[in-house]
Amino acid sequence: MGFIVFVTLSIFWWIASLTILLPFVLLLKYWKAFQNRWFSFIFVHFLAPYFEPRMTRYRKECFELLKKNISDRDKSKPLKMLEIGIGSGANLPYYPENSSLTAVDMNVSFKEYFYKNQKKYPQVKFERLITCMAENMPEVEDSSIDIVISTYVLCSVEDVQSVLSEIRRVLKPGGKFVYLEHCAHAKKEWLYLAQKFVAPLWLIYCNGCHIDRHIPDELHKAGFSNIICEKKYPPDLPVTLKPQYIGIATVY
Repeated sequence: MGFIVFVTLSIFWWIASLTILLPFVLLLKYWKAFQNRWFSFIFVHFLAPYFEPRMTRYRKECFELLKKNISDRDKSKPLKMLEIGIGSGANLPYYPENSSLTAVDMNVSFKEYFYKNQKKYPQVKFERLITCMAENMPEVEDSSIDIVISTYVLCSVEDVQSVLSEIRRVLKPGGKFVYLEHCAHAKKEWLYLAQKFVAPLWLIYCNGCHIDRHIPDELHKAGFSNIICEKKYPPDLPVTLKPQYIGIATVY
């Protein structure tokens, strides 16, 4: 998308949101249940059909990176997985064999979509779905998980460091945190300014999604070890959703 086109559409979005769409914007901003229901419906019926074909490659790469890093595992033993912000279960096709899954999502409106999707993947033994924020997961015991998965989730949590602290708590020593996230452009690029310009609207319309975060920096700050981070520029995604980072980090 060219600079002029992006600026034009962004200005139009701002004007519409402050005029004819203002009542709707206020509902999204101040009524959380309405925002959750809106986003789950829009995501499953509109966003996922458009974006998933463009993101499938990166989800696959994310799980290939995981499988490469656990290639010496004993496959006769279940791999205890925790996925935060599981949504409708878009990652289920890529899970390693003999996985035992605990899912976490704070948006109850995704439940019906997840349960319908989960039945299609018998290689994943489903344990339970916990409705809570990833910043506070008291139902998940300390040092009980082999792998934590997060794809396009850390952009939407309220406190990234609190989430990463919880991930470190629940992972066993040597456990892996696998992530796929869209992040901010470098601050010296005009694309970063473009992200900042639409960020307030994106936050409201997209269920709390921050397009101007830089997750790799957060991982280093949280104290993870052996951080692998691969930077991607998907050619067919809008500038607001790139660059993307695929990576894995370890807890010792």
